[in-house]
Amino acid sequence: MADENELIVYTDGAVRHIRFNRPQKLNAMTLRQHERVIEAVRAAEKDRAVRVIAFSGEGKSFCAGDDLKQTERVWPERYRKRLVDLDIGIGPLLLQEATAVIRYTRKPTVALMHGYAIGAGYDYATSCDFRVATAACLFGDPRVHRALWAAEGWSYKLTRLVPQGYATKIALLGELLSGEEAHRIGLVHRVYPDGIDIRESARDFLLGVSRLDGETFATIKRQILDGLDLRYESALAHCVW
Repeated sequence: MADENELIVYTDGAVRHIRFNRPQKLNAMTLRQHERVIEAVRAAEKDRAVRVIAFSGEGKSFCAGDDLKQTERVWPERYRKRLVDLDIGIGPLLLQEATAVIRYTRKPTVALMHGYAIGAGYDYATSCDFRVATAACLFGDPRVHRALWAAEGWSYKLTRLVPQGYATKIALLGELLSGEEAHRIGLVHRVYPDGIDIRESARDFLLGVSRLDGETFATIKRQILDGLDLRYESALAHCVW
């Protein structure tokens, strides 16, 4: 059975922390963890006392992707009809759902990254509103080197976060960016020294975000997401006043 402690959820002031807790696996994610992330984000969405949702990893890494060697594969009932008789089972559907729930929550989301933030960790981070990292954090998607699918939606998100030249470097060459380089191109919002507790170092950033007006933040976030593919005239008409 999956260890329920593999995802630690707790509140610090106005911040709901969701911490990946499989340090022996560099926080590689299991199916059950994806499911619990969905539950945790939805619970935080409903809690009026929560103003920020922060994701982090225990031990030496934020998240080193999906655990491709996991032996327990319990598929959610809602996906049974899409289950195939292959090792991939329901494929990336749980990861897609988890990242979509993060992307579209009304509350600010922050990825606190150190060590590795690759694969599923990279998917989670690019779904957040803000990303902070240690200087030597390795961030990106090496799945191209292993001929693995990249079906979570990163190709949509990444090309809207950074110029195409950087997107192809990350996605097509599978090159990992350091926290410093990711900060330089705008993919990371704050960078911190290595060898520190990033949750503690980013406390002031989280506190600043928590002080933003929640309704205003949610409205502007919705406008940004809805307007990504609209013509300028349509985006103006779509604005909420």
